[in-house]
Amino acid sequence: MEKTKYELLAPAGDMAALKAAVSAGANAIYLGYDEFSARAKAKNFDKEELREAIEYAHLRDVKIYVTFNILIADFELERAMKSVKMLYEIGVDALILQDFGIAAKIREVFPDFEVHASTQMAVNNYYGAKFLKEMGFSRVVLARETPLFEIEKIKELDIDVETFIHGALCVSYSGECLMSSMIGGKSGNRGECAQACRKSYEILDFNGNKLAKRLYYLSPKDLNTLDQVAKIIKAGAYSLKIEGRMKNPEYVYTVVSSYKKSLEDKLKLEDKKDTVQVFNRGFTKGLFNGDFGRDFISYDRPDNRGVEVGKVISLIKNSTKVVFDEDIHEGDGLEFNSAKGRFGMKSREFYQAGKVYNLELFKRPLENSKINRTYSKKLYEKIDEKIEEYDYKRSLDIDLKIKIGEKPLIHVKSGDLEATYVLDKLVEPAKKSGLERDRVIENISKTGNSIFEVKNIDLDLDDAAFLPISAINELRREVLDILEDKILKNSLERNIYENKLEKTENDNKAKKSLVKVFFNKFENLERSNLDKIDEIIIRAKDLEKFKKIYGNREVSIYLDKFYSYDELERLRTYILKNKNVRGLWINNISEYYIFKDDGLDLNADIGLNIFNKKSLEFFKDLGFKSMTLSAEMNSGQIQNIIKGEDSEINLISYGRIPVMTMKHCPYSIEKNCKDERNCPTCKYKNYLLRDEKSVDFEVLRQNTFTEIFNSYPILLDRYVKKLKENKISLIILGDEFTDEIVNLYKNYNEENFYKIKKKLENKYQQVTKGHINRGIVSG
Repeated sequence: MEKTKYELLAPAGDMAALKAAVSAGANAIYLGYDEFSARAKAKNFDKEELREAIEYAHLRDVKIYVTFNILIADFELERAMKSVKMLYEIGVDALILQDFGIAAKIREVFPDFEVHASTQMAVNNYYGAKFLKEMGFSRVVLARETPLFEIEKIKELDIDVETFIHGALCVSYSGECLMSSMIGGKSGNRGECAQACRKSYEILDFNGNKLAKRLYYLSPKDLNTLDQVAKIIKAGAYSLKIEGRMKNPEYVYTVVSSYKKSLEDKLKLEDKKDTVQVFNRGFTKGLFNGDFGRDFISYDRPDNRGVEVGKVISLIKNSTKVVFDEDIHEGDGLEFNSAKGRFGMKSREFYQAGKVYNLELFKRPLENSKINRTYSKKLYEKIDEKIEEYDYKRSLDIDLKIKIGEKPLIHVKSGDLEATYVLDKLVEPAKKSGLERDRVIENISKTGNSIFEVKNIDLDLDDAAFLPISAINELRREVLDILEDKILKNSLERNIYENKLEKTENDNKAKKSLVKVFFNKFENLERSNLDKIDEIIIRAKDLEKFKKIYGNREVSIYLDKFYSYDELERLRTYILKNKNVRGLWINNISEYYIFKDDGLDLNADIGLNIFNKKSLEFFKDLGFKSMTLSAEMNSGQIQNIIKGEDSEINLISYGRIPVMTMKHCPYSIEKNCKDERNCPTCKYKNYLLRDEKSVDFEVLRQNTFTEIFNSYPILLDRYVKKLKENKISLIILGDEFTDEIVNLYKNYNEENFYKIKKKLENKYQQVTKGHINRGIVSG
């Protein structure tokens, strides 16, 4: 079957939203099962609801993809695979996956179960997509930041490209955000993000001076590409994804319907207005379409702003004089601005556009301020009516034979599928009058609430033949059941997806616990004693400076989490020219793919989210020299994963870890930058974000991406001794305390620990053990 030019992919948090999406014209639905879904707060579907959803969708030529897109702990693996087996057996079309370990297991056990690489895998370029294709993925859900030129390059591969076209955005690359996790233990990698990006922040320098007032510097506008979808498809995108598993059916219907019309060149101004009204934080075309700074971020507020519908004219003693630009109906949600912020109310009556009204409000709004409508009752009623009116029908041709002395036979055809049913009962001659032709046709045409609509009937009826009407009804009912079963079986295409990755012999056994230091800032390396460090790790941009000072001393290169395909190619050429480069620290699967045959030591860093034994084994089989465990694992998980393991394993043991990696620059809001062309020469590259609890987070702009670091450094106590006994290597994120931390971890004692702890607390107020005690899963 030839594939259509695009797939409109809609979200569903429950059955009502699913039906809304189907009625609006979605080609596929993505939804969450009760467990292992990255929208833990969504209602999601249990097994029986999922059966119903699959049957409903497949009978209407709509596919169902299930999100299995979180990191999975070892103790959950058996339960997870049982769930995968169930999802396979009930006819789910594809799974959307984040965890490389469970993805490899599914590829092994269910080679004909279609798998899609979640945006949580953070794949954003050609080489990452090429790796996934060789692993057996049929689709890559690209990082939302992926530019169109990269999609055009990925189009060269025989892999489906899925890209987001509408809805809420993460400011950080998905799968690489630990901010919610480190602040409050609610991890985006487990579908429990507390949305620190939707909070307000101040911008300060390192002396505590305020550089910019408190705003929502990390809160993106909602994506809206209604006018760009044709361009996105032309670039190479196949599946067009709408965000919104937490949204209501009316939102789902409105947005899907608008994009369906846009794709069919039928979009009207009314559709655009409805899309804005149903929910918006302001709209952006997205980073991949060139928006930046204030065009990308909803810096003045993080929530739904509705649409402007009126104005406060003046304030009278006990009332407010207003005028509306549009008719306001009873039940509409209205929002006003006051000196202490916004407040809302439901309209208690109808207000006609253009007329002046005196309203009695429970708060005093600002004079000359705008009035927004955040909820339109009429719009919701219109949408609900359209959803209710939806009635999908398949064309049905019927061939019915009722011959005296023979068993009645019905044959039906719908599209390419056919079904036959023979009633186990002989047709008798009528004792009085035979069957009336019109009555037979009337009864055989009664398809009721089924998905079929009779178009043609060929009736071969003997004169004076007798058959009870109940028998005719049985013929119709049974043959339609058979046809429905055929449609459901035919709707699911199972293909073998071959895994072409080869296992690599890996004899890199851990001989002892090593101390490895990553210097994010070169000045911290210059002030440190390097002689006690077992592996020095720097950024590629600092390699020339390193060689100038330290000559041919061996060094490893930290690879940033994101590069375009051509940046990777240039980086590879540069690194391979330098003979003193010992190894690479890999943070994205694309980096592994491009460097895998170059003979350098490859080390899996935290960007690869190694969270269980299966993932560890997966990267070990790829030939990685060492593997760094996820910073979200607790001590119990760590002990379980290293039990009986002789590989070289790393754990971040000191420093402020990056909690967000993003293309956006918070300071661009203050400067009103239109793009990132001036980033290399900008002096505002390193500053602090202060949150609503007066906690500071360092921000560092590196070329054209930004990292935010945790407010408090990780400092492990005597647990370090246990790690060293198990030959776990300790990663230190270098700073001005590097020498003291190296000495502490080389020869641990309590007295030195508390001395260093006190110094760190003097600078940062607190230290943390990270997730060693709490973790992000329980069990």
